[in-house]
Amino acid sequence: MSICKYACVFVGLVLLAACFSGCTTSRSTSNGDQLPIEATSTPANPVTTRMTDSPVTTATGNGVVDTTISIRFNDYDCLDIQEGFGVVYLNAGEKYSIRVSPPANPVNVNLLLLDVGDKERIQVVKPEWNAVTKTWNYAGIVPLVQFNDVAVTAEKTVTIKNQGKYFLCADDRKESGVNDAVIRVPVRVTRV
Repeated sequence: MSICKYACVFVGLVLLAACFSGCTTSRSTSNGDQLPIEATSTPANPVTTRMTDSPVTTATGNGVVDTTISIRFNDYDCLDIQEGFGVVYLNAGEKYSIRVSPPANPVNVNLLLLDVGDKERIQVVKPEWNAVTKTWNYAGIVPLVQFNDVAVTAEKTVTIKNQGKYFLCADDRKESGVNDAVIRVPVRVTRV
């Protein structure tokens, strides 16, 4: 093997090692200790995040997540609110205003704010119409906030009671028939 081939193999191995090792940078303090450098963003510049199967989400430094939840006809999808705000958990006592606008499609979806346990249950629980209360019920699920049949822009405020993970779920599983339509539900979550 020629020297050129050995050099190419060596460079390739170095690049692989660099890719798998991950690079970290630290800065020194006056006493010589190393401090990790944290990623920060300025409030004036929006941070753009990609949500699961949804369009781009914009989280601004002033505590606002403005996005669209995309769901297929007769299906549901959930937005990870923590990811939108760039935090691990929502904390007890924090207040959030949730605004939902009707999708452009001529369907009325439900929007629910769920904790992590109820988010797991919604996979198997379909909404059932309650003729007495004129609302959609989800057996065994207790949403913190629920919007039924969103036909006009609506807004509600909620106070988080327990620290944890919360999800905003748009649900169209009450529809009948088959359709390839993708429904886009505009939502805005603001920390109050």
